[in-house]
Amino acid sequence: MLQHTSPFFFAPALLLLVLVGAGTSTASSLSEWKNRVLKIDVIRNDGKAELGSGVLIAPERLLTNCHVVRNASQIAVSQGEKSWLASFDMGDSFRDLCLLKLPGHPGEPPSIAEPDSTKVGQSVYAVGYSGGKLTVNKGHIKGLFTCACDGGKVIQTSARFDPGASGGGLFNEGGELIGILTFKSSSGGIFHFAIPIGWMKQLSTLPASDIPDQGPFWEHPSPSSGYFLAACDLSAKKKWQELSRLCLEWLREDPLNPQAWMASGRANLGLQRQREAVGDFQKVLELDPTHAEALWELQKLELELGDPLIGD
Repeated sequence: MLQHTSPFFFAPALLLLVLVGAGTSTASSLSEWKNRVLKIDVIRNDGKAELGSGVLIAPERLLTNCHVVRNASQIAVSQGEKSWLASFDMGDSFRDLCLLKLPGHPGEPPSIAEPDSTKVGQSVYAVGYSGGKLTVNKGHIKGLFTCACDGGKVIQTSARFDPGASGGGLFNEGGELIGILTFKSSSGGIFHFAIPIGWMKQLSTLPASDIPDQGPFWEHPSPSSGYFLAACDLSAKKKWQELSRLCLEWLREDPLNPQAWMASGRANLGLQRQREAVGDFQKVLELDPTHAEALWELQKLELELGDPLIGD
């Protein structure tokens, strides 16, 4: 059985979202995003002042990560010069989604994408606050991972964010909300993760209560989430031999998981086993013909090996 301690960390709101590099938005688009993504100021029970982000999903309702508002004695939300005191409404700490009441805010919620519309290779935008300044960074979906939760898959993205990103929004090119920025690998790179907006539907089944204190799934990996969390961490650290061994175990447990085959392919590439990697990426496309990352890797290997690897 896989034994795994999470190498990932949440973004305790003090550090906030740092989104840098190509794809930073223009001022005009920022003025549109600020109506959807708001800044959260948290006073902890120990007196520490911290900052975070949240996404409007309805008038007087703001969605964020539960760990952003965990141990909060006061929650204030601001949009430009205006501010509101917020209170906890309901939450699912395992899924790390909490809903806040925001009395008096009219709200301008974004459209929400259908969970099944999210695909690997899709362009996305990570939106949140950095030092109190709203920032946007563009990237792509690099993977979709199954967790012990219904309503969508955990999203791996190259849209960069640093510690403190919790509660910001991940949007598709049409401006639809697809996820909530939540955690990243300590190694950074393309290993940034958002939880799917489809999990929000589970909140309607929960009674209003105090903020739950159960840890999120990525802090305490289950058999379903532990493999992909460990695989992403090993890949980020380029520990190819360890990743290869992990993938053998993962594939024995879940042979029809395209992301398990994708991880195996990356391990074989790192170990200079190109022919084995070809078979892995072809298996990914057999299981998920829309998987743009596997297709891209095969296209690169076609040029390197000089063989046609992709069928018509």
